[in-house]
Amino acid sequence: MCIFVIKFSVMQGQDTILLSIFTGSGTEQVPGFAAAGLQIAEKVQSHQPTWYFIYLFLLLALFALIRLYYGNILIQTVQASANFQVANKMFKNNSLLQNQLDGALYLFYFLTMAFLIYYMELRIGLLPYDLKGPSLFLFNLALLAALFLGRVILHNITGILFNRVRIIREYLYNMFIFNKLSGMVVLPLIFLLVYTRGTLQDVVFWISIFALSSVVVMRLIRAIVFSYRKEVLFFYMFLYLCALEIIPLVLLYRWLEGVL
Repeated sequence: MCIFVIKFSVMQGQDTILLSIFTGSGTEQVPGFAAAGLQIAEKVQSHQPTWYFIYLFLLLALFALIRLYYGNILIQTVQASANFQVANKMFKNNSLLQNQLDGALYLFYFLTMAFLIYYMELRIGLLPYDLKGPSLFLFNLALLAALFLGRVILHNITGILFNRVRIIREYLYNMFIFNKLSGMVVLPLIFLLVYTRGTLQDVVFWISIFALSSVVVMRLIRAIVFSYRKEVLFFYMFLYLCALEIIPLVLLYRWLEGVL
């Protein structure tokens, strides 16, 4: 009889608990728990806005389409970053399909790099003009596009002035291979940066810095190889790098320093 009474009491207590959960009375009894849960949800949302997921998903879909339609040429583009002969062959072929792929990869480069720069700016607290959120991302996107177009215009003017239009265009083609490579390298890194936390995110951050630095070093090596293969004197190449590569970056740094 005692056992039956105990079981009945336990079952009655369970029904009361379930009823309190579904009617919401449990939240009223433990307000601290509800407030803590709300704070955690707000914190997660502030670190990972909804547009992050949508944007990264669209980037992944864009790369999947590029891989689907330009698979073989895409592989050649990656090979061209490490093989000067492949790059030279692609420049001479200049097929319509290759031009389409180049346009798609340039767009992909702008979109991925702008987001990576945006996320790193948030991480280290550098906010030009106190911009935040999508406004800061669009600022980075516009800045990258302006730098890209500025380099193309400046180099073509130099080629016209010194009657070296073709060699300048070939040089730009070789250099822009590494822009396209950067866009593909950055895609998995931004996923890891956004969806990791703590020490793991710190590791991914430094891996991203190392990966981009490696691409810059590869680009510098290609510039040296290009000058050697095209029989350009090293002295003239050094002057060229200072005038059209290093000085614009220094001016950009000084401008950003004033903005920040």
